[in-house]
Amino acid sequence: MEDCHTYALPDSPYCYHHTEDKRKVLDNLIERAEKEKNIENISLVNAEFENVDFSECFIGFNNFSFCTFTSCDFSASRLVSNFFDYAVFENCRLTDLEARYNVFSGAMIINSDFSGSNLILSSFMGMDCYQSSFNGTDLYFSNFSLSKLINTSFEDSNLKRCSFSSALLRSVSFRYSNPEEAFFRNMKS
Repeated sequence: MEDCHTYALPDSPYCYHHTEDKRKVLDNLIERAEKEKNIENISLVNAEFENVDFSECFIGFNNFSFCTFTSCDFSASRLVSNFFDYAVFENCRLTDLEARYNVFSGAMIINSDFSGSNLILSSFMGMDCYQSSFNGTDLYFSNFSLSKLINTSFEDSNLKRCSFSSALLRSVSFRYSNPEEAFFRNMKS
């Protein structure tokens, strides 16, 4: 559309919001994730995914802002430079990820598992996280500032240069981790 400044979908003159057949766009993306194991350079804002298998997939340079992921499996995937800002992850499996330079700022993460993942240089700033696990993760230089973390576990994780400044932490475990190498200034409990 002439007045729209959002990126168009591949092979389409329209963005996701203005496309006529949103279901077809999502079905094509899901098929590509499951068969080709590759999702790159796509902007899908405010899309909904449920029970989708993104496991062992390369997901890079995408915009999934404001998307909802319910019961999706991202295990053993590689995530590079994606925007998941203000997205919702509920009952998702994100274990054993190789993830760098991703933005989860303002996201809501509920009952989801990031265990065993490398989440290097990623931003979780201002997110709300409930009943989730980051156990055994490498969070080097990642940012959880201004986040609300409740009943969430960071056990046996690398927290070097990780920031939790001005975060609200309730029932959060850092057992066997290195919190002395993280930043906790103005933390709330």
